[in-house]
Amino acid sequence: MKTLIAASLLLAANVHAATLTLDIQGLTKKTGHVLIAVHADAASFNDKGKPVAIRSVEVKDAKVTVTIPDLAPGTYAVSLFHDANDNNKLDTNFIGIPKEGYGFSNNVGARGKPEFDEAKFTLAPDGTLLTLTVF
Repeated sequence: MKTLIAASLLLAANVHAATLTLDIQGLTKKTGHVLIAVHADAASFNDKGKPVAIRSVEVKDAKVTVTIPDLAPGTYAVSLFHDANDNNKLDTNFIGIPKEGYGFSNNVGARGKPEFDEAKFTLAPDGTLLTLTVF
């Protein structure tokens, strides 16, 4: 009986979970990893809070696909960068311009980091597929 109740609770918890699929294109080097953060609010997006999901995906081609399951449907924004040299940071030049590829949901931010409201999207209950281009 306890097993049945536990299984029912787990099933109920997953009924409201959605999957975010990211199709990341435009990677210029087949080395390193793409580091991805999924943000549920502006504070997290601006490094003043924790992302709801973080992923690191090895780069083997000019395109990678990442699936992030078990997110509650709602509003999110994605930020990512291609850590081509695997040093776990976005390398920049002496004036702060990125030397490695980066991107945001809605493909905003070609000239700098966008605001959360520019990058936000709605994760549908049945899942969402986003195509992101690395700048």
